[in-house]
Amino acid sequence: MNDTCKSEIEENPSSCSCQAAAGADGCQNEAAIKLPLLIACVALAAAGTLLHILVSVAALPSVSETLDLAGAVISGAACVLGLYLIFPQIKATVKGRRIDISVLMLVAVMGAFLLGEFSEAGVVIALYCFGVWLESVAIGRNHRSITKLMELTPPLVEVRRNKTTSEVRPEDVAKGETIIVKPGARIPLDGTIIKGSSLIDEAPITGESVPVEKGAGEPVYSGSMNTSGFLEIQTTATVENSTLARIVEFVRQAQAKQTPYERFINRFARYYTPVVLVAAVLVAGVPPLLSLTGLASLGGLDVWVYRALTMLVVSCPCALVIATPVSVVCGLTRAARAGVLVKGGAFLELSAKVKAIAFDKTGTLTRGAGLNRNHLRDELRPEAAAVIDELAALGITHTVMLSGDKHEVVEEIAAQAHLSAYHSQLLPEDKLEMLRELKRTYGTVAMVGDGINDAPALALADVGIAMGALGTDTAVEAADVALMEDSLAALPQLIKLSRKVMQTIYVTVGFALGFKLLVLGLTVAGIAGMWMAILADTGILVVVLLYGMRLLPTPVSQFPRPQ
Repeated sequence: MNDTCKSEIEENPSSCSCQAAAGADGCQNEAAIKLPLLIACVALAAAGTLLHILVSVAALPSVSETLDLAGAVISGAACVLGLYLIFPQIKATVKGRRIDISVLMLVAVMGAFLLGEFSEAGVVIALYCFGVWLESVAIGRNHRSITKLMELTPPLVEVRRNKTTSEVRPEDVAKGETIIVKPGARIPLDGTIIKGSSLIDEAPITGESVPVEKGAGEPVYSGSMNTSGFLEIQTTATVENSTLARIVEFVRQAQAKQTPYERFINRFARYYTPVVLVAAVLVAGVPPLLSLTGLASLGGLDVWVYRALTMLVVSCPCALVIATPVSVVCGLTRAARAGVLVKGGAFLELSAKVKAIAFDKTGTLTRGAGLNRNHLRDELRPEAAAVIDELAALGITHTVMLSGDKHEVVEEIAAQAHLSAYHSQLLPEDKLEMLRELKRTYGTVAMVGDGINDAPALALADVGIAMGALGTDTAVEAADVALMEDSLAALPQLIKLSRKVMQTIYVTVGFALGFKLLVLGLTVAGIAGMWMAILADTGILVVVLLYGMRLLPTPVSQFPRPQ
């Protein structure tokens, strides 16, 4: 777990968002919900509830008393086991002097137990533990979908040393050594082909499903599949510094960063919980006081304490808090699997708001200098015009080229690419001023460049996008988003995905908040009891998790295993 994750957990270890941001490690360790114990807790709660139902229908008083006592004992056991399961959260809350979700559950369970509602107390704690476990499973599944990439590295590598070959672990291969990769085998390390040629399937790295023909002198990357020919490769990186390892660590760090919207939700939950507690105290105390003084006939203390406890259950903000990180982390994972590395959820959020995109020319819209009819000139990328048209269809109609090249060349390329505007003969400082003007006019602006020469412009843009960043540290460091493939084709997909992520967040948060307010109103009115509250709370959490997880791509486990 990286330092960012650790600091998040130390600040708020029991929160759903912290667990999500920390990935599977933080989530599973902090949740500490073991499945066998959870099953036992749920079984005890169900048994206690069944006995409670039998008591209500039993005709014989002696039998009813026995069943009632047995049900209370069994439900009490469910409460004890459930509290044991969430004890790490409660301990962290007390130690940090915070009031969070676990406090709401603890108060509700203890209150129900004191009121003699033993079966409901058992069901509340069992369903809450189930919700925490479900969170850990959801986040863990997402985390594994990216970390399983590391399993694409074969366990053994055939390396040539002193004119002899032997099989060693990838970790034991140094930079500059020669390895042999047979047809149908995964390429274990980054390197340059020194002998042979083959079709290389780079789908796990770039997201491109069509294999690429590569021969001597061309680079290959760890995790790629050698589909056809025998290759001798000189390694250019160790396992720890390979493209595959960098992608996994990069995504881990990105998942640990919170979006502005996510930080707002967390701040909301931080103040929301104490407000709910105060409101519950008022609901429990004010109506009975009015009844006692004769000002109104609203019912006794037991009625309103029960309603207040039910209110605590339905007010649990876990679904609200988990909605954003689940959607963001799933979106980041899907983008990474498609060959687009996004440095954090904040840049997914900003990408969804982009109104204008500026492009560098050479190496971005064009392939750079090339031969055409015996003249040296820039050639437009074959996908460029289609990409610009697709962006326009998405509502990004202002696409501008910023270039230092001659006016005639820039004008011709802009027309071929279907750009809405262009500027030529610009110095680096002129590009920066153009970007500032675009930001003043359109608000959120993206800049697409090669990630090295355009570093200042990429840094100034709201979303800096480096293309062709495969294997290039500088490109990844300079930009907020890196297109691993040397192509613009993934750019519209980034915009679509970012918008889908934000739409998912708005839908889940709106649904959770709206449904909770509805049940809360029914609770205060005495229509909804604790049963409806606990089912609504857990149901909302399940819906939020499933709706967010639909953003996930095909699991990496479906890729062929290493040979």
